Amino acid sequence: MTHGGAAADPAEGAALGEALPAAAQARILVVEDDRDVAGLVGRELRALGLTVDVIGFAEEALLAARATDYALMVIDLGLPDRDGLELVREMRKRAIATPILMMTARGKVEDKVSGLASGADDYLVKPFAVPELRARVTALLRRPSLMKESRLAVANLVVDRDALEAMVDGMSLPLTRKQFQLLELLARRKNHMTPKRMIEEALYSFSDEVSGNAIEAHVYKLRQILRAAGAEAEVETRRGIGYRLVEQRRPAGVDA
Repeated sequence: MTHGGAAADPAEGAALGEALPAAAQARILVVEDDRDVAGLVGRELRALGLTVDVIGFAEEALLAARATDYALMVIDLGLPDRDGLELVREMRKRAIATPILMMTARGKVEDKVSGLASGADDYLVKPFAVPELRARVTALLRRPSLMKESRLAVANLVVDRDALEAMVDGMSLPLTRKQFQLLELLARRKNHMTPKRMIEEALYSFSDEVSGNAIEAHVYKLRQILRAAGAEAEVETRRGIGYRLVEQRRPAGVDA
């Protein structure tokens, strides 16, 4: 991600969309050098509420996979600097266990067998239908190793990761996608400080431009929404460290 002007986020002002499993608030790496295909895959995955990084070269992808905790990688076999099969083998040798969906025009049975034997978890043949892409990605994200607790509770606040909805006393909160992603991250790490850098990495991809105060603005608006809804949970700031979601402290002598 780069810092500068505010990030362009077409989903930011929109209502939360199609629900995915609890792994939906996740980061996906797409390794594809064809700009049209990469653009299509990126748009479709972002439409599902996923954060997507797109890289066109194998060596850059290997570096990114080692440095970032991806929930899934979509890798094309025909990369300009290295064969995708070699990239997958190298990742597995380096103990990168992230699920991999291979994407290629090589559709023969022996090609599929070779891809799966190299360490891929699934295989998508080009040209593909968008519903098939979505179905395969969703299936991989639903694997038990990626599933996390779907409902997170902090006092009277409940974050439903399957429904992409947050509620206070059963009433839905009017959150944008970024606000929900922020709240979900803080709820998952409740009572623990979450560094600003971790929040940026969860909310934005490498290519997004992020203003210096973007996270502060999201936190400010989230606090307003929680307060207006009567939430008994609040976002605390530790200057220079980060943020955490905690139950509100009651004054001494006040009964629960």
